Amino acid sequence: MHDGQDCAVVHLGCAKRKAGGSHPHKVITCVRHILLATGFNQADRVVSPNGSFHQSRHNLLESVKYETLVDQIYEAGVVPEHWPQVFDRLAEMADAEGAMLFAVAPGAPRFISSAKIHERIDRWTKSPFAHRNPRSDRLIPPNEARFLTDLDKFTLEELENESFYTDILRPGGLGWCAGTSIRAPSGDTLVLSIEKAWANGPVPRAVADQLDMLRPHLARAAVLAGRLGFERARTAVATLEMIGLPAAAVTDAGRVVAANPGFLASAPAVGVGAQNQVQFSAAVVQQMFLEALAQPSSLARTGRSIPVAGTAASPPLIAHVLPLRLGGLDVFAGAVSILFLTPLTPQSSPAPEMLRALFDLTPAEARIASLLIDGNTLDTISKAHSVSLNTVRTQLKSVFLKTGVDRQVDLVSLLGQRQASL
Repeated sequence: MHDGQDCAVVHLGCAKRKAGGSHPHKVITCVRHILLATGFNQADRVVSPNGSFHQSRHNLLESVKYETLVDQIYEAGVVPEHWPQVFDRLAEMADAEGAMLFAVAPGAPRFISSAKIHERIDRWTKSPFAHRNPRSDRLIPPNEARFLTDLDKFTLEELENESFYTDILRPGGLGWCAGTSIRAPSGDTLVLSIEKAWANGPVPRAVADQLDMLRPHLARAAVLAGRLGFERARTAVATLEMIGLPAAAVTDAGRVVAANPGFLASAPAVGVGAQNQVQFSAAVVQQMFLEALAQPSSLARTGRSIPVAGTAASPPLIAHVLPLRLGGLDVFAGAVSILFLTPLTPQSSPAPEMLRALFDLTPAEARIASLLIDGNTLDTISKAHSVSLNTVRTQLKSVFLKTGVDRQVDLVSLLGQRQASL
């Protein structure tokens, strides 16, 4: 048996010895010592009339000015840069390292956190546990509108056998939490989690009960932030209409949040289909559009430009997809991108510099594309620039891939007026 003074240190040693074959009950015993050493005693907890546990020895909100904190929560709903300060206050209540709010949704995890734990949370979002882990499976029930702790849903033995705790959280100095889930206007589930150091013991049920007093305010502030995010998206779309650009704000799943009249008038090349989904008439363009939305990190760096072939009734277009910077509101409103359309005038071929910017072509690829559109053949391009015909053909294949076409005639039809002699 270890005395309570150094139990936390001894426990970590036991956890390491466990991997070498130490008997499991010794590790669990050490966990129980942490519970006792940090003041988490079952004897201190009493059952309230509604069946929940609370700690009656002191009011945990005494050290946090309740009304001031509520004001700060609503301020963060309007100014997302203030959320980390709110998280720090919530962490103080639980003697925790920090807190975070993240969106449970497809794609790259979106989160805001206390500065102190940001790097650790960022590492977690890049791990295999980002979208699925035992904590989220158990602590994010759809019908429990309260804060839950690890010990509300796990036994000590289960915690010792969960690699998410032993391999991800504890090596980063974390391991205990109190968390709750909130439904966002975007349809995503938001999870607010207060992260406590493993060595400091679990979050007492009494603290979770006190946090429940703040939960309605946190939920309303999250809804407010989501609505503001959508309003910013609508403003961006309306502004683009003023300068003559058809545009729509779309989620990472391609659902239209807002669209201006110019975009709605762009059918049949592109329109709004069932369930408010963006629908391009060409299947290859639709695929490229969805692929762009599915790669948010690449989209954030350079955006994406997608060629849309013209028809007898409409000129060719370039569909540009750019992430909308919401200053933190994307956690609440969902990942929102702006899709806007620019027509290609067929009087002359686009300059190589424009082709490079639009389609992420290399200088050589952009030169070949521009020369083809101006009527040059592959053989002429090869001789004029002292490049082998095989090299020119290889570069042309890369141009096809990036512009979504399969033939030279399609490339010329898409981007220029004259056709090359093939």
